[in-house]
Amino acid sequence: MNNTAQKMSTRDILSIAAAAIMAFIGVLIETSMNVTFPTLIRQFNVDLSMVQWLTTGYLLVVSLIIVCSSYIKGRFKERNIFMTGVIFSIIGDLACALAPGFSVLLLGRLIQAIGTGIVLPLLFNIILERAPMEKRGVFMGLGGLIVSMAPALGPTFGGVVVNFVSWRYIFWIVLPLMIIGFVLGFSIEQITPLVKQKFDWIRLILLTIMFTTLTLGFNTVSQHGWLNGELGLSLVITAIVVWIFIAVSNRSKRVLINISIFKNPVFTLALIAYVLIQFSNIGINFVLPNYAQIADHATAMISGLILLPGSLISGLLNPVWGRMYDTLGAKKPIFIGNSILFLAIIAFAVFSLKLAPVMILVYYLIFAVGVAMSFANTMTYALTITGPEKEADANAIFNTLQQFGGSIGTVIASSFLASGTGNNAAEVMQSGTQHVFMFFGILIFINFFLYHFTFKLGHKLMPNL
Repeated sequence: MNNTAQKMSTRDILSIAAAAIMAFIGVLIETSMNVTFPTLIRQFNVDLSMVQWLTTGYLLVVSLIIVCSSYIKGRFKERNIFMTGVIFSIIGDLACALAPGFSVLLLGRLIQAIGTGIVLPLLFNIILERAPMEKRGVFMGLGGLIVSMAPALGPTFGGVVVNFVSWRYIFWIVLPLMIIGFVLGFSIEQITPLVKQKFDWIRLILLTIMFTTLTLGFNTVSQHGWLNGELGLSLVITAIVVWIFIAVSNRSKRVLINISIFKNPVFTLALIAYVLIQFSNIGINFVLPNYAQIADHATAMISGLILLPGSLISGLLNPVWGRMYDTLGAKKPIFIGNSILFLAIIAFAVFSLKLAPVMILVYYLIFAVGVAMSFANTMTYALTITGPEKEADANAIFNTLQQFGGSIGTVIASSFLASGTGNNAAEVMQSGTQHVFMFFGILIFINFFLYHFTFKLGHKLMPNL
């Protein structure tokens, strides 16, 4: 379909709906599990550093699958790609629902991650291929709505389910939606021609080593602190593997991902800012439900419900920010959003030693609005700057680092929580939470500088954008 056309066909809309349903479910379950952690710790007799791998491991696998999405999209029909992703999701979902122990539950989550990693980038590829250029901001905003609503609604969904039935019903409830997504997937038509290319397994293995080593390294902080040999060793290994990856990429004729995109400084700066937002977003969504239960002694349902108002309001307004992008350009909504996000984190940090549920509700609402304004618009701006010939690779990079950023954000948030001090679990949680927000506040402050140079350089490349 010509993306300059004014209208989209019914099949195109159904295709977007199918991918949106599966992307939503994948991210929804990811964050709904955060509320179940205290319950799972008691039921399976594991500690927080172990149970957080349900999120960390999931995001790690999603990252590695998404990095292959550019090759997968070019090599296989979109309908077949989608159906394969749904099948993996359903198999993993059933494994989790029926899991007799923690190891099977973790395995099920990793299988589900394969499905999400396949489907998630497909959502944005379908939008980019089918949406009219003059409405791209709105449709990307709708895609961002799906991705941003899910992590925000997840804690509420998980809390209600755990409170009234069992955490297992999280997986049973979404199963019919997966089947609906599978049926809608038959509407997906192939638009772009397929290209038979050789896959670069060597670079995928290097990325796996890189991501896994870095994740395991940060995971040691909770036990040994930031100045420990294992973290230092992991950083050294990661640096070496990155160097090897770049060297292989410059010589390889096989397909994985086109790193020449990073030569575009606008893309690179926008990507870093995007990852820092995701880093903070997923980390805070991990922290707040656990804070409410451990520090405020709230129920799982309450700890999820206090995030609901912010989730709904920010999510529903996401298309508005996309329309603002179309009418005013990227700079205003992104800078305003980052400012709101920064102020919310500062408020969290100042009052983190005594955050009542109602305070969490108000500050999270402000936080979520800031994320929604800046997050999707940053991605839209960067993808537009790269041009249509590199959109698939740019989309794969954005989605890969979005998931990996969330994975590292969860690990580091967990490490900061463990670094807290106090005479009981509540005081340790309060102290550790303050450390989390101070750290994330620094990251979001850095974004102001990243955005400044992003738009300064971007204006030279595309003055009318």
